[in-house]
Amino acid sequence: MKRLLIFCVLLFLVSSVSTINLYGQYTGATWASVKSSKSGQLSFAYVETPGFVYKGANEQLTGICVDIMNDFVEYVNSKYGVNVTTAFVGNGDSFSAMYSSVRGSKGGVVGLGNITIRESRKKEVKFSPPFITNFAILVTQPQVATLIDVSKIGDTFKGLTAYAPKGTTNEKRLLDIKSKYFPTMTVKYAASSPETLEKVLTDSNGFAYLDLAFYLDAIQRRKAIKRHPVGDQSSEQFGFIMPMNSDWQPLMNEFFAADGGYTSSMAYKKILAKHLGDTGVKLLQTAK
Repeated sequence: MKRLLIFCVLLFLVSSVSTINLYGQYTGATWASVKSSKSGQLSFAYVETPGFVYKGANEQLTGICVDIMNDFVEYVNSKYGVNVTTAFVGNGDSFSAMYSSVRGSKGGVVGLGNITIRESRKKEVKFSPPFITNFAILVTQPQVATLIDVSKIGDTFKGLTAYAPKGTTNEKRLLDIKSKYFPTMTVKYAASSPETLEKVLTDSNGFAYLDLAFYLDAIQRRKAIKRHPVGDQSSEQFGFIMPMNSDWQPLMNEFFAADGGYTSSMAYKKILAKHLGDTGVKLLQTAK
């Protein structure tokens, strides 16, 4: 009886591990198979991000990333005479889940969202060319004194607590400031960018870096939030990601380079205006 019990426990553990290993991994058609059969499906994993990937009318996903990928698929279908279809996979709740799932997936899987292109990540996933330069904004509640000089942040923000999702570029920004100018800074962690915003909105002594999309969303919803322009940063770029085994990257590069460059096209500029509005476009234009 004891041996049977041990066997059942071991079988359960093995089954659990197998489920964990397979959970959240996706598949899509390779470009080689699409060329051969003239059809196939791309799978889009995503993290919901205001302006970039969000639910619009009838709860359908839309946004900058979605529209760019629609243009990409149209380009491929038109130029190569194939029929590439698309499907969204996952639930969009978590950046880390989306990233990990794409990293472990196979074939034609593309990750959409606010994904910073980093050299360390290039060892784990393939990137498209950058499609936008992110604009990160330093925010607090309105009553906090305006920061005039980042090097004086330890004085101006004395007693304030920083919030950030762990492992993100915005966490790195805060830790860099802590190292250079604010050694006594306390950093607390949130599970996501939306939760980071909520922490600042509920903590009168909180501050954080928000990506442009989340800042614009807060302003649109008339949240009590204050921007400190001297802290603005626009150093990193966003890209789409693919598994290391993907053969779609060369096609992505071709699409972004065609006709003088996709991000210089009128179609691209209309997409930015549609999803970020005039305020967002103007902020992007001030990025250094």
